[in-house]
Amino acid sequence: MTRTILNKTMLRLLCLFVAIAMISSCKKDTTSNSGKVELLSFGPTGAKHGDNIIFIGNNLDKVTEIDLAGATIPASAFTEHTAEKIVFVIPDAAVQGYATLKTPDGDVVSKTKVNFEVPVTITSITSEARPGENITIKGNFLNWVKVVTFSKDIAETTFVSQSLNELVIKVPANAQTGTLFITTSGTDPLTFETDSVVKVTLPSITALSPNPVKHQTNLTITGTNLDLAAAVIFNGVATPVTVFESQSATQIVVKVPAGAGKGKLTLAAHSQVTVTSADDLAVLLPAITTIAPNPIAQEGELTITGTNLDLATGVAFTGITAPVTSFVSQSATKIVVKAPAGALKGKITLNVLNSTLTIESAQVLDFIGGLPPLADFVYAIYTDALQNGFQNWSWAGNDFSSTAIVRQGDKSIKATYGSGGYEGITFHNDAGAATGTYSKLEFSLFGTPGTEGKTMNVVINGGYGTAYPVTIVGGEWTTYSINLSALGSPNPLKEIVLQSAGFAGVVYIDHVGLR
Repeated sequence: MTRTILNKTMLRLLCLFVAIAMISSCKKDTTSNSGKVELLSFGPTGAKHGDNIIFIGNNLDKVTEIDLAGATIPASAFTEHTAEKIVFVIPDAAVQGYATLKTPDGDVVSKTKVNFEVPVTITSITSEARPGENITIKGNFLNWVKVVTFSKDIAETTFVSQSLNELVIKVPANAQTGTLFITTSGTDPLTFETDSVVKVTLPSITALSPNPVKHQTNLTITGTNLDLAAAVIFNGVATPVTVFESQSATQIVVKVPAGAGKGKLTLAAHSQVTVTSADDLAVLLPAITTIAPNPIAQEGELTITGTNLDLATGVAFTGITAPVTSFVSQSATKIVVKAPAGALKGKITLNVLNSTLTIESAQVLDFIGGLPPLADFVYAIYTDALQNGFQNWSWAGNDFSSTAIVRQGDKSIKATYGSGGYEGITFHNDAGAATGTYSKLEFSLFGTPGTEGKTMNVVINGGYGTAYPVTIVGGEWTTYSINLSALGSPNPLKEIVLQSAGFAGVVYIDHVGLR
């Protein structure tokens, strides 16, 4: 069996010769010739530069030159020139466009565009540039490139300059380091990836000053290419800072936001690529070393010692809505403040100058003559931690080791009920507690602002249809002692859910057990 293989050019030429034969056959039936130059066809379609192209028509011997887009071919350069046919070699400078046949009687323009099959090649690319600067691509037939795509699909179709052997293009502001994708035109358009990587210059940090720095004061960032930074990102601040006091290639001056915390400083370029400082930026904050006396009498003077205490603007006490902002005395190492009436056992918190951050004491402040201690449980479920095999199966936000507001001991449960309406703090024990010798379930609740008067459902062993309601008291600890008979006399007791009945807010739970 014999196989005949024809390449694209041979096929195109074959089609052209068929067309010529058809035109010749038609000519035999023509009885007159107008004498006007007529262009009937040209081809082969998709010929390469350096190949022959053939124009077929009538009275073509009158043609003095043919203008292609990007190139002019005089009659003297035709390799064949008769009344019916013109043949010439396609010059490298020719690009896609209409052909214009120049004649003494006027121009004859092709009805379709002349197109070619173009093998675009790349020989070199600028290795690194800043956004907004030009890169130069060198090679062959670069005048046929129609799109250059940078990383992250940033396509550029407008060039600084374009010629047969050179393409100059401006690096987009949001371009990232990477290879380029070149898209060409022609009868067989193609897209190919360059071997070379174009490195897009990024800003670089060399120093931060002052360090440490205070909130809402100016920080000076020094480095290189800092004019390329679009944003400064501070640790602990979700929103990048995009407005600067000043900016140059070597320096950015930016105001430290109120929520900034200690950590690396990050610069984001317009491309969203980030660079990070080598050193942490430290933000000056107060620090508490001791609080005394502890316990303290109601409305007694509390002495707070530490460092940077001159940056404290208020002292918040548990159970008091507003922080105390008027002090007996204040220095960098000591604050003396009068404890407000009604303050409860818990940690104290310092508000910070020009900052949204707060500083909490490690110690819990207790009060002389405060709430009386609660009796120990014979069977404890939660006292500073879960007891007797009970586990945390909660589906509300929770912290079972909170030290912020405590009824007894050192820890309580911080329950954060969301806007879902019915969320629960769940104490679960697969084996369950035998309740034959107990008569009451007891627990204490502290309602924060917004929860006072709200209803908490006590759900036992999954009995959501028979929940026992209690009312939250705001701003103080309240102990609830509920007869087990009112809860359905569960035996064993496997699960207790303290469920929000359609409200959102924070409630503290402490000292849970059976009596």
